[in-house]
Amino acid sequence: MLVILSVAGGMIAVVNLFLLSKDMLFGDFSAEGIFPRPMYGFFRVPDRPNTIEQNAVNRLAADYAQVYFPALEFSSLTKNYETGYLDPWGRPSRYAPFIHYVCAVSFCKLDYGQASLLHMLVQTGLFFFFFVMTFKILKIESDLWMGLAATMLFLFVTPAGLSWFERGQFSLYVALAYLLLMVGLMKDKPVLVFISALFAYVKWTSLPFLLVVMAVHWLSAKDARERLRFTRSALIYLLVLLTLSLAFRSRFIHFFEGIYMQEANVEAVGIALAQLLPTAVVKGLPILLVGVGYLSLRKSGRNFEQLPPFLIGSGILMLTYPTVAFEYNIPNLLCFIPLVFYWAKGSGTLHAVVRILFFGFVFLASCTVYVGSAVGAGFILLGYLAAAGVFMGMQFTGEGMVNREL
Repeated sequence: MLVILSVAGGMIAVVNLFLLSKDMLFGDFSAEGIFPRPMYGFFRVPDRPNTIEQNAVNRLAADYAQVYFPALEFSSLTKNYETGYLDPWGRPSRYAPFIHYVCAVSFCKLDYGQASLLHMLVQTGLFFFFFVMTFKILKIESDLWMGLAATMLFLFVTPAGLSWFERGQFSLYVALAYLLLMVGLMKDKPVLVFISALFAYVKWTSLPFLLVVMAVHWLSAKDARERLRFTRSALIYLLVLLTLSLAFRSRFIHFFEGIYMQEANVEAVGIALAQLLPTAVVKGLPILLVGVGYLSLRKSGRNFEQLPPFLIGSGILMLTYPTVAFEYNIPNLLCFIPLVFYWAKGSGTLHAVVRILFFGFVFLASCTVYVGSAVGAGFILLGYLAAAGVFMGMQFTGEGMVNREL
C-alpha cells in the first residue's frame, strides 16, 4: 500500500512540477491545472514598464521578484530598501545586498521567466543533493527512499508546498541551513557548518532558529576542550555573516534597518505568533527556547544527538516567529526528516511515535487551506503551539537513542 501511494503521489508530483515550471517559464496559465491548488492561489507579475522589459508579465514567482528587479539596478539598491520602487508591487527588499549582487551577475542575465525557474530548480537540486548526503553521513541509507518520497509529496502534492514553488520562495535554502548546521554539529563537521552559514545568509529569517541550535549545542559541552571546539563553530558562522555583510556595508545598513522596522512595527499577518502575543514577547522566544534546550540537555546527559524532538518543536515555533509569516514556509521543516529517521532508530515505541507525529503534523499544516477560513488564524496558531509543546514534552519522556556503534 505504501509503494502504491508513493507511486501515485509521485505521478501527481511530476505533473504538478511540469505545469508549474511551464507556467513560470512562459506565463501561459498552465499551472491552473495543478491539483491541489496552491494555498494562496496564483499571484502573477503585473503589467509595469520594467516587467514588460524583462518579459515578466503574468509570470509566477512573485516573491522572487523582490530580488530580481532590484538586482537589475544594483546601484539603486539603497533607494529600493527604503521605498521598494523597483519591485512590481512596491515592496522594499528584505534580502541582503550580497544576494542581490549574486543575482545581478548570474540569474538576472536571463529574462524573468527563465531566471525564476532556474532559481527554483537550483534551489531544489541543492536541497536534494545535501538531503541525500546527510542520510549517508547519519548512516540511515535504508530510509532514504521513504525520505525522498515524503519530501516530494510535501513539496508538490500539498497546498503549502505548491505555494512555495508558485511564489518563488527561498524556503529550501533555509531548510538546508538548518539541516547542515544540525548534522555538522552532531558529527563535528566544520565544513557543513560553513556551508550552512552560506545558505542561512540567503534569508535572514533563518537566523533566530540557528542561534537557538548553536547556543544549545554550545551548552552541551562537557569540558573546556569541547567548549573551545564548539566556540569555533560559532565563530565560523559569525565570520561568514560579517564577511558577506561588509562586502556592501553601506547598502547593508539600509537592509538591516528595513528588517528591523518590519519586525518591530509592521502589523502581524499570516501565521505570525505576534497576532496572539505582544511583539516583545515573541521576539524573546529564542531565549526561552535556549532555556528549554538546556533542560533537555540535562535530561539527555548533555548529548546533543538526543535532541531531535526539542529541535523539531523549536523549528515549528520559529515558523511563527517572523512578523510576516505564511504557510508556504512549511518546507523549512523538511530539514528534520533525516533527523527523525536517525532518532527513530533508538529503542522504545516513543521514537516511532515521534516519526509518525512529525509527518502527520507537516501534512496537516500543509493542508490548513481547507480549514483556515473556517477556524481562523488564531486557532491554527494554537495548533502550532500545541504541536511544538508535544514534541518538546516528548524530549523529557524518551528513553534516548541506542548507541548503534557498539
